[in-house]
Amino acid sequence: MSGLEYMRKVISGEMPRAPMVKLLGIDFVQIDEGRAVLAAVPLAEHENGIGIAHGGLAAALLDSALGCAVNSVMPAGKIFTTLEMKIHYTRPITRETGRLECTASVVHVGTRAATAEGKVVDAQGRVYAHGTATCMLFRDLNTEGA
Repeated sequence: MSGLEYMRKVISGEMPRAPMVKLLGIDFVQIDEGRAVLAAVPLAEHENGIGIAHGGLAAALLDSALGCAVNSVMPAGKIFTTLEMKIHYTRPITRETGRLECTASVVHVGTRAATAEGKVVDAQGRVYAHGTATCMLFRDLNTEGA
């Protein structure tokens, strides 16, 4: 199946969510061709030693949304992995921040690489982090000959 078909099955519950997104409490909001929206609510479990969310929460939201956006344009038999991410943190995330949404969009898809950009915002549209990813594209070796 294509990446978009797979992602839609994850959202509908027909396919399981990845263990990491379950662990961090990341929810799928929307998936369209070239675009993904994921959400999370900062919890005490996400905090670092000084009482703000660890940067890994925003990074995981971005990595997941950017990857889902890229996956949504993959044809059947083609998969990807993140090669590089760049993240800009703009303000601290706390439990008082409330629900965050990360919207990611594909910028470019070639034969060997894809790029995407995204941002993490609160309900008022304030940006907490934004970033980009470069993904390497390749054939799924597990489906060859199938």
